[in-house]
Amino acid sequence: INIVKKKQLENYFKKKKINVVINLAAQAGVRNSIKNPDKYFDSNIIGFYNILNISKNNKVDHLIFASTSTVYGNTSKFPTDENTKTDSPESFYAATKKCNEVLSYSYSNIYKLPTTCLRFFTVYGPLGRPDMALFKFVNLVNKNKPIELFNNGKHIRDFTYIDDVVNYIEKIIKITPKGKTPYNVLNIGSNK
Repeated sequence: INIVKKKQLENYFKKKKINVVINLAAQAGVRNSIKNPDKYFDSNIIGFYNILNISKNNKVDHLIFASTSTVYGNTSKFPTDENTKTDSPESFYAATKKCNEVLSYSYSNIYKLPTTCLRFFTVYGPLGRPDMALFKFVNLVNKNKPIELFNNGKHIRDFTYIDDVVNYIEKIIKITPKGKTPYNVLNIGSNK
């Protein structure tokens, strides 16, 4: 179901007894968000709001959703701590994911919806997005073409294999946030 289609989502929730929602649906990627902001607004703002509100209305035990390391902006602090300031997203993609974090925090505070925000650091693996650096580099090497590096090749990037992401999600499904505001943020990366 396209998460923008609110009625279809509501009907699906009515038919099923859903205890945990894991929302990994989103438009991802910084460059594409500059070219196609409408797609990002629809999926990452409207679609996420639908998931958030329907989760609240159906009193799910735990909402887990994907955010991104790009909410940290242009930081030089590595490894990046979950408490690092995220008030200056540098792309529309990062802004939509920061919006998700703010909306879900408010729902956790107001409605006590247990929510975990997962900030992913460059997830890669089979069926990955072909626009990601890892796939571009391999493709260029295979074609014996030069690789274009930015920032004089001094970038630091944390890559996280998809199986590791799945393992982390499986571990936290039953670890619901507690407290006055049942909300938690976790960085999901390799730290390498």
